[in-house]
Amino acid sequence: MHHYYNILNLTVSLQSDNLRFLQEFNKDYKSFIQTSNTDYSCDMQIHLNDHQLQINAHEIDISNHPTPMHFAFQLVVSEIMSQLNDYYLIHAGVVQKDVHTIVLSGPPGIGKSTLVKTLVSNGFNFFSDDCAPLHKQSGKIWPFPRSMWIVDQQKNVSSFRSKKNIPVSSSINKNNPVKPTTIICLIDDTTANLPIQLNVSLKSQDSLFIKELQQWPEIECTKRHPLHPEYRIQYTASESVTKVIQAALAKYKKQLWTMYRVAPIRKCFERQAKIKAVSSHQAAAEIISEMKMFESSLKPSLTQAPMATLISISKLIKDTNCFFMSAGTLSSEIKLINRVLNA
Repeated sequence: MHHYYNILNLTVSLQSDNLRFLQEFNKDYKSFIQTSNTDYSCDMQIHLNDHQLQINAHEIDISNHPTPMHFAFQLVVSEIMSQLNDYYLIHAGVVQKDVHTIVLSGPPGIGKSTLVKTLVSNGFNFFSDDCAPLHKQSGKIWPFPRSMWIVDQQKNVSSFRSKKNIPVSSSINKNNPVKPTTIICLIDDTTANLPIQLNVSLKSQDSLFIKELQQWPEIECTKRHPLHPEYRIQYTASESVTKVIQAALAKYKKQLWTMYRVAPIRKCFERQAKIKAVSSHQAAAEIISEMKMFESSLKPSLTQAPMATLISISKLIKDTNCFFMSAGTLSSEIKLINRVLNA
């Protein structure tokens, strides 16, 4: 079965023999669906069952993966997004009100999606959630009306997808990019000294990756699942420990399904938010620390050196009002946002 999508400047043909996979993809990217397309720039043929994932000619044995459907979904999304070379993919939500286009960036777990959802409920227009594509030439933010993913507080499982899909209706024309008027970087200064936690899913129980890390007393490895080789890795940030983990990752990369940093349990949501104006350079530095990066399994992706990215984004947002806002209660965050817009 063929489905077609127009995702920014990429026309995608997605074909799969797995109906559930197509249904899940359509649920998330329904705003990008095209009725038909004979001229597409990204052709992806997906074969998926409990044991094998095949993307075009690239085959992956997924027999031991704890969540094969989620893994396939993320790999296909990464493949598509890695080809969007004309954009910086900022980890941010975007809303609009009157003449204002507000970009809300920040690390995972800082409450971006919850804030966007609340603002939309309070009269703002939904522009995008989680991903804000900044065009590298024009400096305009393109609408990305993918459905929202909110942490499911009632879902007590160890699988990697612990969020629920929230469909959002939007009156925004997805072919009408705009210059951002305000960028707010959400900050949590209460977690600076907390240990770093990583979740890792391995391809086998006897992986040498965990065994190597367990040799270091500074690194704590805890099993997260009784059947699958999923672990929580915890350590206090230091140059020496970081080098150990990076070396192990490079050495045993093929033994890993996935690894991601766990958002810390934040105390900041109980306090009053604070906001201060910052330079475009300061905002750009905060933005690139949380940029969304996607790797392709099928072909090389174009990458840019961090310093060049910093300079480029600084120039693109030089006329934008930029702020750091310490995360707090939703009511205090919304009050500050409205104050900034009305100033």
